[in-house]
Amino acid sequence: MLKSTFIHLPGVGTRSETQFWRQGLTTWEDFLAARRIRGLSRERFEWLQAELQGSLGHLEDAAYFATRLQAGEHWRLFSHFRPRTAYLDIETTGRVWPGLLVTVAGLYDGREMHQFVQGYNLQQFPRMLAEFDLLVTFNGTQFDLPVLRAYFPDLRLPAAHVDLRFLMARLGFKGGLKKIEPRFGIHRPQAVNGMDGYMAVLLWERYQRGDKGALDLLLTYNREDVVNLAVLMDAAFRISRERLFPARPQETGLHQAARP
Repeated sequence: MLKSTFIHLPGVGTRSETQFWRQGLTTWEDFLAARRIRGLSRERFEWLQAELQGSLGHLEDAAYFATRLQAGEHWRLFSHFRPRTAYLDIETTGRVWPGLLVTVAGLYDGREMHQFVQGYNLQQFPRMLAEFDLLVTFNGTQFDLPVLRAYFPDLRLPAAHVDLRFLMARLGFKGGLKKIEPRFGIHRPQAVNGMDGYMAVLLWERYQRGDKGALDLLLTYNREDVVNLAVLMDAAFRISRERLFPARPQETGLHQAARP
């Protein structure tokens, strides 16, 4: 999807991008191989080709594209940067926003789950988070990230961020994480099914009073919040891509741009 994206180019919006696709220019290579493009002056065309050459030189630089795409379009980076994508959810307690106490930070890299606990290993969390280029959360824009920035003033976040709450809403799946999950075949273990953030606070308080089992249950709850994001991100990426490309160019009778 990244190399089918043109809206990161200066002056190119979704309408122009769609026009490129309709002319058969569905990848950067198509654009670079074209001899001319309808609707573009020779000067503009050659300038955009030069910009795309620059994009090819930044293929491993997530920050380059993150700064050139609106936040709502960062999902386009997912397939390319998937090996360096992290899924995040935190648990907290307290009443002073956003200066809450972070009790658990869960981080999943698509293969292994990592959990950082207050009073144990939470200070190791920023170092691991800095290893990733793309971050996936659910409502992280309004909760997880502001809280983490307040708790870790020097925190370095991944260059790109996909907030599934808003991406899913754009796709017609509105509501909280636990409401959306069953629509994608996700069912939580009985032990944590029906739990919410308030229960997570109570579990932490029980743990603070010496109930070790409460921490185990809290970590199970946090793990479900995190690993399920990977399933939802896969689905959201697939649906979003299919909405942009409902059929292959050759299946729609569209004409290819002229080539040398």
